[in-house]
Amino acid sequence: MDTTAAGARRVAEMTHTGRDVLAGGGQMGERLRDMDWSNTALGPVETWPEALRTLVQLLLASNQPTYIIWGQARSFLYNDHYMPFLGAKHPAAIGRDILEEVWPEIRSELEPLIDTVASGDPVHVPSMRLMLERNGYPEETYFSFFFAPVRDASGSVAGMFGACSDITAKVKLERDLTTSDARHRQVLTNMDEAFVLLDRDFHVVEVNPVAERLTQLGRDQLVGRLHWDLFPGTLESPIGEMYLRAQATSRPESIEYRYTFGDGRDCWFDVRAFPVEEGLAVFFHDITQRREQEKAASLAAERVQLALDAGAILGTWVWLIPEDRISGDERFAHLFGLDEAACREGIPLGAAFDAIHPADRERVSAAIDEVLARGGAYRCEYRVLTRDGTWTWVEANGRVETDEGGRPVRFPGVLLGHDERHRVEAERDRALTLLKTFTETVPGVVYAKDREGRLVVGNRGVADLLGVPESQFLGRTDIELLADRSQAEAVMANDRRIMARGVPEQIEEEVRLADGAPATWLSTKAPWFDDAGNVIGVIGASIDITERRQMMQELEQSDRRKDEFLAMLAHELRNPLAPIRTAAELLRLAPGDQVTVGKAAQIISRQVAHMTELVDDLLDVSRVTRGLVEFERKPVEMRTVVSAAVEQTEPVMQLRRHTLSVETNGGPAFVLGDRHRLVQVVSNLLNNAAKYTSPTGSIRLALTVAADEVSLEVIDNGSGMEASLLPHVFELFTQAARTPDRAQGGLGIGLALVRSIVRAHGGSITATSDGSGCGSTFRLVLPRAIVEQDPAIDLPPSRISVSKRTIMVVDDNRDAADTLASVLRVLGHDVSVATSGFEALAVLAQRERWDAFIRDVGMPDMTGHELVGRLRECLQDGGPRFIALSGYGQRSDEAASRAAGFDHHVVKPVDLDRLTALISN
Repeated sequence: MDTTAAGARRVAEMTHTGRDVLAGGGQMGERLRDMDWSNTALGPVETWPEALRTLVQLLLASNQPTYIIWGQARSFLYNDHYMPFLGAKHPAAIGRDILEEVWPEIRSELEPLIDTVASGDPVHVPSMRLMLERNGYPEETYFSFFFAPVRDASGSVAGMFGACSDITAKVKLERDLTTSDARHRQVLTNMDEAFVLLDRDFHVVEVNPVAERLTQLGRDQLVGRLHWDLFPGTLESPIGEMYLRAQATSRPESIEYRYTFGDGRDCWFDVRAFPVEEGLAVFFHDITQRREQEKAASLAAERVQLALDAGAILGTWVWLIPEDRISGDERFAHLFGLDEAACREGIPLGAAFDAIHPADRERVSAAIDEVLARGGAYRCEYRVLTRDGTWTWVEANGRVETDEGGRPVRFPGVLLGHDERHRVEAERDRALTLLKTFTETVPGVVYAKDREGRLVVGNRGVADLLGVPESQFLGRTDIELLADRSQAEAVMANDRRIMARGVPEQIEEEVRLADGAPATWLSTKAPWFDDAGNVIGVIGASIDITERRQMMQELEQSDRRKDEFLAMLAHELRNPLAPIRTAAELLRLAPGDQVTVGKAAQIISRQVAHMTELVDDLLDVSRVTRGLVEFERKPVEMRTVVSAAVEQTEPVMQLRRHTLSVETNGGPAFVLGDRHRLVQVVSNLLNNAAKYTSPTGSIRLALTVAADEVSLEVIDNGSGMEASLLPHVFELFTQAARTPDRAQGGLGIGLALVRSIVRAHGGSITATSDGSGCGSTFRLVLPRAIVEQDPAIDLPPSRISVSKRTIMVVDDNRDAADTLASVLRVLGHDVSVATSGFEALAVLAQRERWDAFIRDVGMPDMTGHELVGRLRECLQDGGPRFIALSGYGQRSDEAASRAAGFDHHVVKPVDLDRLTALISN
């Protein structure tokens, strides 16, 4: 066993000395080993820094084109896979300045990249065009580059590590393919109808932009897919039969086909399929509008006939204007008292005009002249003398049609009776009443506005929003109703846009409630169409989402605070790592210097304690805020709490030269609670005051006793707090603005922990400040407890004497095992070390008696839980103590260790006092 350990040490020493760092690496490895590095900027290999040695090993082991640029001289190293990029420049490029001697012809491109990496930022260039002279002549090349900064032990960028790929062939091939593809893509793009090419198995081979627009699917969603999968249901449909028939007969086919897409769109297409060598060429265009127009025309004709049959239309006419010949049906003839046969053949307009009431003729004539001048729709009400000698009110509705020159040529129309109009108006009124009844039952705000923005329908929600009854808002616009004119104009602008586009929208609108409070409304608005398809207004519904918006903002703020906390946590954990690493280097470089070793040990111990406090604080705040901590309920004199807290924070106060004054007044200051936690509260308040108070500043702690409460104030003259921070100062991970130097430090959890502990004791805590630079005041109030006599004072435990024990430390982390063993040996114990479960079983046989086993729970070959069972089987008497080491400290972790056979569960980093007590007892 000793021989094996000595051999392992020799191997470890070899890996850090000599030229073994250049082992392997093929041809470049051999060249690097043969070079005389003493004549280069890098110097002898034995003097290379550890970072460079590690990078060279990675370089030679890599199977990708990899390189290193090191030092002020920009010395260039590379591996076998990079050699082809250099051409004739190899092997002279080894160890040379990459800008001055290796690639001077592309220095202008490379130098900015190298400068960026030297400043500490990695660089990735997916594609760069370079004119290189590597085979004796300039050639166009394309490369992808990656540079990563490499830092030395001081944290400065000492060099860079990179990889690259020659993508010249790929780029040129893509360029050639792009040129070829552009030709036929231009043809397809300029087509005015959709095109799809299907192969013989009906997979989509090619499409043009029109096909993408009509199907609302992108090219990447169409090409390569099976037609029947893209458009479900078409295989067994008429269009599927047409495709199969066209392919089988090799003859063109066409069809008008209606298809409903998955999103609910219902479209008609004119589809033509042509068999081609590749499969089937399909051309199609959207004829939905044409089909709808044909259907509408058919329905309109049917409605006219039904209206005629039902008597809703009293008569029809057609006036051929150039010929001045008006013809009408028998109903028209009856209304105007004319001969039916003559009306069918056509009569001059004047003959029909004679039947109009004399009082209405001038008005009707003016209306006819006006519509003849402009063309389009015509509507006019007047009285006519019927065949039975009575005057009847009629409503004439028609449309003047013009020729290509804009001249009126035809004037068809219908006559409606007044009774019919009254019936229609009654139906409208009933519909509006039904609509109003419906809108009153809908939550939120429901309304309808005409084209001018006047409210014509509004439910109770509208009245509540505006704070006025229905009688005061109907017929009025938002400008007249809303207090904030700019908000009203924005709402009306939204309405006008929706009416102009004819498309529904969902938008957020800012309004002010009747009580003056601001609110955000989510409005769904749509254009309001009449039977002719004309937009006559806008209809909408709105719901108040103010609370939801606030919740979203709070979630976003919480997410930002989480990110800031993670950044703070990373910073706080890195800070102690730097001195620990430096101290470790001191121990390695000066192992015999007792003073240096002592200082390094103190640094490591102090920084590890700091890191442990950070982790403990995180776990503590998690347990306390979730109510998982049980607090003692004993009488506690707050003066003793204040004394203990002042003692704990004295080093911080002295370091920053603060003046701390403590004032107490009143009688006994007893509260019921947990003394340790209350000391933690006051210490956190004092530390917080010290953190944000400049050196030589003053801090005052005042303890006041009242009849039923004990109050404590911590007042400082430090940096103070902005008003925006005060409501959040006790929230988790909240701190004042974080500066780049993180001078204050901390994780922003101290005050959150303070509030949780205080609330658990039935108290309260508040923070006040007059603003930045005006200091802060934290006031803590706890219920006072009446105590008959002073409670007993707990005495500190006596120190445990140490006696020599035989111990085995098992940890796959050799450094952790060796350092722990060294400390235990200093304390007088006989310690053996194993780095795996199987090694531990081998070491077990070297002694007959063992007093304790300290084992890491997580090991790769055999977990600590598995190992403890094996060891207990070998040690039948069960005398030794088994102690588990773990980075996890939850109750479930401790329970798992005990279930596996451990006597104790200790959380890393190890508390030596506790470990010594467990070993000695």
